[in-house]
Amino acid sequence: MDGSGRKTLVSSELRLVNSIAMDYQKRFLYWCDAVLDKIERVDLQGNNRVLILDLSLDFIHPFGLALFGDALFWSDLNHTSIHNYNMTTSRSDVIVQGMGSPLELHIYDQSQDFFG
Repeated sequence: MDGSGRKTLVSSELRLVNSIAMDYQKRFLYWCDAVLDKIERVDLQGNNRVLILDLSLDFIHPFGLALFGDALFWSDLNHTSIHNYNMTTSRSDVIVQGMGSPLELHIYDQSQDFFG
């Protein structure tokens, strides 16, 4: 874990990546870009880059990002809200509004606890 085996997955069309989320089962890396106001993903080999959401037209500024199953959650600094996007149905909803300055998101799943 000294960084000697690191690999660049994405090196173009990025401005300010401010949050990432990993899908360990499907082996995808998701990120949101605070300048481009987009959420994208790439596989862990650095291939198959996909634009998930372009939020720039809606004046949504994604900051924090979290993944739970097929649901992607992000905080929006412009509207002080938390959104979710169902990647199976392509449905997007505001789930919390009026949060001040929502920054990073974390999801706790008790079923993923490790007891050793």
